[in-house]
Parts: sequence; structure tokens; C-alpha cells
Amino acid sequence: MQIPVESRAPAKQARAEDRVVALPDGRVLGYGDYGDPGGLPVLGFHGTPGSRLMFQLADGPARELGIRLLAPERPGFGISSYHRGRTLASYADDIAAFADRLGIGAFAIAGISGGGPYAAACAALLPDRVTALGLVSPVGPMAGAEKPDALGRGHYFTFRVSPRVPPLLPGVFTIGRYAFLFAPATMYGFLMGRAAPSDWRILARGEVRRNLLQGVAEGMRPGVKAGLQEMRLFSRPWNIPLAAIRAPAILWQGACDRNVPVSAALKLGALIPGCEVHRMEKAGHYWIFDNIPAVLQRLAAASRASPAPPSRETGRERAESLD
Repeated sequence: MQIPVESRAPAKQARAEDRVVALPDGRVLGYGDYGDPGGLPVLGFHGTPGSRLMFQLADGPARELGIRLLAPERPGFGISSYHRGRTLASYADDIAAFADRLGIGAFAIAGISGGGPYAAACAALLPDRVTALGLVSPVGPMAGAEKPDALGRGHYFTFRVSPRVPPLLPGVFTIGRYAFLFAPATMYGFLMGRAAPSDWRILARGEVRRNLLQGVAEGMRPGVKAGLQEMRLFSRPWNIPLAAIRAPAILWQGACDRNVPVSAALKLGALIPGCEVHRMEKAGHYWIFDNIPAVLQRLAAASRASPAPPSRETGRERAESLD
């Protein structure tokens, strides 16, 4: 049976940007398509847990900057098929197939929070395709020789202790899933209470609240397996040749971030050759919501200034709106 390159997404409420691409092994990868349809290709990788919908607020800025912002989901989130054997490296293979299906040879990547490790993996393993790498409040390496020298108590428990206690994480993720789906106001209050004071003003904005609740709820709608899988991957050695990254790289990290370990994020920047690291002393994890245009503009400038990768033969793009 022939699988179409793009088909109707199995979402409860289809939106114009809800699309899926068929991968070579029969899985589908869901994505959102934002910004200028004929613009510079930039791939946006969502946080953990999350979905394609988390890039909706970037649609206007991307359109104004001449950027086509594609937001592929990772396996098991939103409308993307679960992949039991997923690794950071295997997702780079998925992204290569995704770009081929859309007829895109070269592209920039922006990885936010839990999307950071995957963005770095793609830049390292697809050097002939990635033109620029942007990392915003990224999860950094947590194990092996690349781990940070120190972690705070909470992050030590999250990334070092809880993965070794099998019943713990599934319970936490399951409670979080039901809260996002059925008690969003309560869950959002928890998010605000956990955030840095510098994030409170940002999180109080209605559009930010809607974006976060909708994006995370959609990501967790199929279940918690993908989120648990990500936590296990983050807590192990990445086995990614970060020194092989050739694309210009920029990292933005708030010093008051309470969601990801700041030390690990900065260590990631140090491991990437020539990475331009911006440490914002008063910023928290949600700094990006105030700075979407600036980040996109800087990433686009780096992409356009980088040497053009070798030309490739790629599949013809077929677009289908799913409204």
C-alpha cells in the first residue's frame, strides 16, 4: 500500500498548520507550518513535553522576517507516531527524511529547552544540511564525560535519581498529563509557582498562557510514553559528536532558569566549536516569549551568512492544508 507523503492529521480539532509526513519506516511525523511559505527554512524543535503548536506565537514574526518556520514533533508527541527505539541520532535520521519529503535541502534549526539536545544532534550528524544552530534554554548533557561539574538539588533528583526509580517518573508524568488535560488552571498555577520571578510577568500574559497549555496538552494527549522516553535519553550519555558541528551556533541561556540546569546548558555551549553563548543574568526559562523576533532574526542572519551546503536532490514538496 502506498503511503501519501502528507495526509490528514488524526487530531481532534484539525488546524490549517496540522500536517503529517510519512517516514520511510511507515511512521508519521506531525508538524506545524508557520511564517512565510516561500521563506528561509528554519526548523523549530519544541520542549519536553510539547508539540508543534508551541510555535504558533512565532508565526507572525517569522512571516515578517521571511522565514518558513517548520515545527516537527518528536515521536510519540501530538500526532507523531511513537518510536520505541528512538535515540538522539535516530531523530536526526527522521529530520533528514522529513526535509527530503518537503523538498528542503538545507535548513537552520532552533531547539528550545528539551528540543536542544535534538537540535545539537542534527547539527552534528547532518553537517551538510544544517546552516545554523540556535539553542534557547536548552537541556545540556547530564551524564558521561560531558556532564556539568555540579547540579542543583532539584535537577540532580530529576536527572540523576528519578530515572533510576522506575515507578517514580511514570506517576509524575501521568499526574501532570491529567492536570494539563483536565485541570489546566491548577497546572498553570503550579508552573508559575515553580518559575523564576523574572518569568512571572511573561507567564501572566494571556497569549503565553494559552500557548503553553495548548502546546503541552497536545503533546501529552497520546500518553506519557514519549515524555518518559525523553527523560531517559537526557539522563544518559548522548553519544553525539558535538565537536563535529560546523554550522554557526548561538546559545541563549537565562541565569535564573529553574526548568533546566544552567550549568549543563552552558556546558553544551562550551562543547560546540565556536558557539556564541549569551548568558542573560536576570532572565528565566520563558525569556524566549519576549524575544522571538530577535532570536529568529539572529538565526536567519547566521544561516544566510554561512557557506552554502552542497546541493542535494530531494523529494518534491506536496502541501495539504488540514482544515
